[in-house]
Amino acid sequence: MDYIINFILLALIYFLFFYRKWNRKSKKILIINTLMYIYVAMVLFVTLMPFTIPLGGTNNLFMKTANFIPFRDLRLNHSGAIREAVLNVIMMMPFGVLYPIINKKSLLKTVNMTLVFSLSIECAQLLSAWWGGLSSRSFDVTDLITNTFGGLIGFIIFLVLKPFVLKVLKE
Repeated sequence: MDYIINFILLALIYFLFFYRKWNRKSKKILIINTLMYIYVAMVLFVTLMPFTIPLGGTNNLFMKTANFIPFRDLRLNHSGAIREAVLNVIMMMPFGVLYPIINKKSLLKTVNMTLVFSLSIECAQLLSAWWGGLSSRSFDVTDLITNTFGGLIGFIIFLVLKPFVLKVLKE
């Protein structure tokens, strides 16, 4: 039920705040911005949903769930560590492609925004562990690194596709 409420809220936010604004400009801008909105919603679904409202006290052990040592799981040969790193890279590649299309930003700004987006997710996961809501979520510095690398790869893909993208946007 929490997932349904979260998706309804995301849909309401889209239609109340973004749809009309983007639709006034052009259909192409509406489509690209809507793709980015859906992408961000899906990332939130994978990383944070369901959003929980803390009703109880706090969890004093939340810092024990956090990992501040880069690639610790890989070095310790934890099961699924490689898979998780690869999935984190793949998850942020669309951001690296869509962000410079929407905002006409450079490599450095795109990579910085990927880092900020990833850091926001990781901090939200850390807070959710503190509140006791999402015990399966935790802050991991490796995720920051692999997500940011995914944004970099996405930007490189954008550069390859840039002539095609510019042609489509001008038509």
